[in-house]
Amino acid sequence: MKELVFLKHKQALTTSLIVADYFGKRHDHVIRDIEEQYGDLPEFGEMFRKATYSDSYGRPQKMYLMNRDGFFMLVTGFTGDKAKQFKLAFIKAFNQMEQILSQRQNAEWQEIRSETKRGYKDLSAAVHELYEWAVSHGCKASEKVFYMNFAKLLNKTLGIDAGGRDDLAAWQLYEVEKLQFIARTIIAGLIAGGADYHLPYKNCKSAFESYARLSYINERLSLNSGT
Repeated sequence: MKELVFLKHKQALTTSLIVADYFGKRHDHVIRDIEEQYGDLPEFGEMFRKATYSDSYGRPQKMYLMNRDGFFMLVTGFTGDKAKQFKLAFIKAFNQMEQILSQRQNAEWQEIRSETKRGYKDLSAAVHELYEWAVSHGCKASEKVFYMNFAKLLNKTLGIDAGGRDDLAAWQLYEVEKLQFIARTIIAGLIAGGADYHLPYKNCKSAFESYARLSYINERLSLNSGT
């Protein structure tokens, strides 16, 4: 399911580009509709914020970020049965993101997040040890590549996007810590056993895939996104 709403600046937001794409409208027309409201809305700056994106040629282009209020001011004039369905989809997406925001105030969520941060430090130390061991065995890759490979693997397994771990639901944070523990255990065991330095990543990938199947992670992600 395409992400309609995301978390940024401690708000649930969407963009003019997403709205244009989802409602089947030209982006410049959506920009026009937003900017026509500038003089009529004293709260315009709270509802809409200028931003940029890169087009297919890598050139920066203007778009707008908007919160729930800005979205509703924009789409009020969008009519028809399909538009109604699209509005309901956005409402559901805003509700889901705002629920995640409320979780940040929850003591349990904060405790779990602290645990994952400690676990990440431990995993980083394990990856650093793996890197030094690999270099001693002729590896030419940079340490950054080692960190990025493990981070991308974990994020992909749990459906974590660019928004980062502060935007995750509590159950995802539980699974982050479990996967971090699995990775640390595999790395330490293989280094101790003197295995090929390529094996820790390969074995972690296999272990993550197995764990995801056994824990129904993909199904839980689908339920969370409403697909």
